[in-house]
Amino acid sequence: MEPPPSEAPPPREMNVNDVSQSVPGDRQEEKAAALQKVQGIDDGLPVDNLWIKFKNVNKYGPWITLDFQRITVDYPEVMRLVRVRCRWDPAWSLELLQRAAPTVERLEVFDPRESHLRAVHAMPRLRRLRVSADGALDAAAPELGALPPGHDGLRWLRASRLPRATLQSLLQAHAGTLEELELEVGTPREAEEERSCSDLHSLLGRCGLRALRRLVLCRFAVVFSHSDTACWEQCAAVRAALPGLQVLCDECDRVQKEHP
Repeated sequence: MEPPPSEAPPPREMNVNDVSQSVPGDRQEEKAAALQKVQGIDDGLPVDNLWIKFKNVNKYGPWITLDFQRITVDYPEVMRLVRVRCRWDPAWSLELLQRAAPTVERLEVFDPRESHLRAVHAMPRLRRLRVSADGALDAAAPELGALPPGHDGLRWLRASRLPRATLQSLLQAHAGTLEELELEVGTPREAEEERSCSDLHSLLGRCGLRALRRLVLCRFAVVFSHSDTACWEQCAAVRAALPGLQVLCDECDRVQKEHP
């Protein structure tokens, strides 16, 4: 009898929240391991660790094969990568994004520098992205160009505190595929213009968002301003600029939070 066909390993996700909050030189072994695992690589373990490794195996992988001396661990490809915090060790987080690029479809990245944004922009299979900036991009806001050939294009995006020019270029690049957009933005307020947007309707109207069907304005009251009257006016202006678009406020409409 022929052996049954091998089952494909299930897709995998990685959460690098802890290790990505360490400065260069710290937690080097963990960082090196993360760089390998994000590509589905592991150097193997001694056979005397076999029992420990088997105890950690579950239906989500990793898959294990044996030889006489070592265990080889074949990790499924990473399709969801979350909590990548770029400001602590920019060089390592950039390498992580570059190694993950061929397979990642869902990504969460915080405090990116221009190099990180461009690495994300080049990911060919990326469908869902959450990106939250920390102000480091404001001095020289990068503008992203057209998507590279063969790029799938985003379907879902949540963006926070990106410079205006950067956000506009990102939206324009994905205008043909982006269906759902969540923006962390306040209602117009002169004293907090950098965290609000007095002409959000104009900004979105210039992006050519022909696939967009749902917009959620995320207020996050600790950071962004919000008042009922200003919110109603802001939402109405966006609806007028983009007819047929569902426009919601997470405060007023009690929108359930989504994740990449």
